[in-house]
Formats: sequence, C-alpha cells, structure tokens
Amino acid sequence: VDAWKRHAGMQWEARRSRVRFGEGANQRTWDDQHVLFRNDTKAPLGIVSPSYKIVQPGEMFELFRDIVGVGGLQLSAAGTTFGGREFWATAKFCGGSVGSRTDMVQGFVLIHSTLDGSRATTVRRVLERAVCNNTIQMAFKENQKAGAVCKISHRSVFDPAAVKEYMGLNMDAWNNAKGAMLRLANVEVDRYAAENFVLRLLGADPGSTVQAECVKVEKTMVSAGYGKILSLFNGEGKGSTLDGVQGTAWGLLNAVTDYADHHVRATSGANRWASAQFGPGADLKAKALDLLTA
Repeated sequence: VDAWKRHAGMQWEARRSRVRFGEGANQRTWDDQHVLFRNDTKAPLGIVSPSYKIVQPGEMFELFRDIVGVGGLQLSAAGTTFGGREFWATAKFCGGSVGSRTDMVQGFVLIHSTLDGSRATTVRRVLERAVCNNTIQMAFKENQKAGAVCKISHRSVFDPAAVKEYMGLNMDAWNNAKGAMLRLANVEVDRYAAENFVLRLLGADPGSTVQAECVKVEKTMVSAGYGKILSLFNGEGKGSTLDGVQGTAWGLLNAVTDYADHHVRATSGANRWASAQFGPGADLKAKALDLLTA
C-alpha cells in the first residue's frame, strides 16, 4: 500500500485555511469559506464550507489495506486528476467471459473522492471489457439488491465500515450482471433496430422510423454521435466482431460505451474520463443499459 501511494502520487495531504482577500494592508478574512490546498505544492484545490469533511488520498489506500486480499480483491490502478482535486483507485474482484472465451469482462470496485466540493465520496462496481477497456457501472436491474453505489457525503465522516459492507455483496452483483450480459449477447439486433435504438438513445421519438426522423434529428446524428455509435457497432469498435458481440444487443451496448469512453469530444483526457464515469457519458451509458434491458 505504501508503494502504491508513492507511485500514484498520493502521499500528500490536503490542508485548509480561511479565505483571505483584499489589497495591501486591507486584508479581510471570510470565515464562512475555507480554501483547501496541497501540503506539498501549496496548490489550491477548492473552496468549501467549514463543515466540509476532508477525505485524504491516503485514507482510500488505508481502506484497501484492510480489504485487498479478501475474496480475491486485488488493487488494479490509482491516480489523481485535475491537479489532485479528484483521486481514485480500482480493485479487481471477479471476471469471466460473455459471448465467447475471447470476450472477457472484468469486475472492478472504483472508489472516487474529491477535494473541491463537487462530488461525494463514491464506491461503485464497474464492468470493464478487456479487449477495449470500455466501462459501465454495474447497475443491471437484477443487481439493485446489492446496491449500485455506496455514497458518503463530505458532510459526514468517511465510514470504512459502510464500504466494507458494500464489498460483501460483490459476488452477488457479479453473478446477476453476468446473467444479464449473457442474455444481451443472445439477442440479435439488425440494422434498422440498431438505428432506431440510437435515435431513441439520443432523444428522438421512440415510435418513429429512421426515415421519418432523419431531417428532425440531423443535428443529433452529426453532433451527438449517431453515426459514430453505429460505426462502432457495425465493425469499427474493438472487439465488435467477436461471437456474441457482432449483431447483438451486447454489441450495441458496447458501441455506446466505446463512444462515451474513447470518442466523445472533450477538452482533455481527464475531462473525458470524468464524464464517462460520473457525468454525461455515464448518463448516456446508463440510459443505453436501461433501454436494452427493459
């Protein structure tokens, strides 16, 4: 764990100070707002309230110190984004094939927190497809009893016990998700069904045909990825021609995750990653999953 902290660049701690402003000798203090900053570089991280509970990057690893090795859990990756304002770590807990032995899917636990007041500390299970690194939150309908996300507000003290309780349901969540993935891999999808699905996904009238909607959704087709998602589904995406993927609902889901994770426009890789895990990209993937499993 200590080596992971060092190599992930997460040995520093966040400190807080009251916000000061003004010019020259006329400095004033704003007691209702604190600035969080790194103790190593003194770089600012965010403005928060005095009641904001800090989760230190090292606390995440101390949690892993307790749970790694239990039930096959193994640290996989960790790091910071946006100069340390957000930090995260993942651990593998299970894996297997879906439609064929070459289409491997891995289950991960993703722990993520912030130091700028933007998000609560979250623990979620995600699926990653090995051939292309596409990810989606493990939130299949049958999995709700296992809890899709464990959230801890920054108004509360970080509770490792709540996270450990969440971890205890990992295998139930994996088994339910794998069953749902296998069902999707056995549902054939033709060209017209795929086109109508993407139109529904991007907001067109679900009862309309592609031909009737072409003029209405021309902007959507160009700017929101209509053509790109279909290209990924029709063979451009990594692993899109594998058995159980090509021409199936599972392949259609992976076309959406491929688009959101790797192809959507973003100002930086960090912004694309944040969108794909917590923002509009994550919402798009969740909507695709809901439509396909309805």
